[in-house]
Amino acid sequence: MDYTRRDFAQAVLDAHPGSKRGLDMFRDGFSEDMKKHQVRVRDGLFKAFGVDPKDHAALNMMLQATLESNAAIRGPMSTFGEAGLLIRKLEGTGVLDKVDEIGALNKMSRKAHLDVIDELIELMGPTVDVVTSADLKAIGVDDTPPDSQDYEMDY
Repeated sequence: MDYTRRDFAQAVLDAHPGSKRGLDMFRDGFSEDMKKHQVRVRDGLFKAFGVDPKDHAALNMMLQATLESNAAIRGPMSTFGEAGLLIRKLEGTGVLDKVDEIGALNKMSRKAHLDVIDELIELMGPTVDVVTSADLKAIGVDDTPPDSQDYEMDY
């Protein structure tokens, strides 16, 4: 796999403890292993791109604030696993349209957060444009994600 700076930015967002991207359908074991994978890849990408946030105190403060802000993005129904009964109750009231609107705004907000992280990484001065899986492997990082087939799905 080839990782661009944009992929690197997404990896930084994904590795945040509050990020749930890609983890919602699975029980704890997969989520925990995937989060460890995301952190491992993020740390490897920092090293492979030649970026150390600690060398950029002000930018790192903004990076951390952006990560926290991104992790806080939620919608009114984001904590509901199964909301069929509630949805039936709300149909035709206009509430679901507003929930959908919030979802669209949240999607725009997530993209803007990714844009900010991408720009912050650029300002930290990466030394390469693209990092490959082979580059990561050369520094001891395996970017192979856990196989979801090995885990129980949460229905």
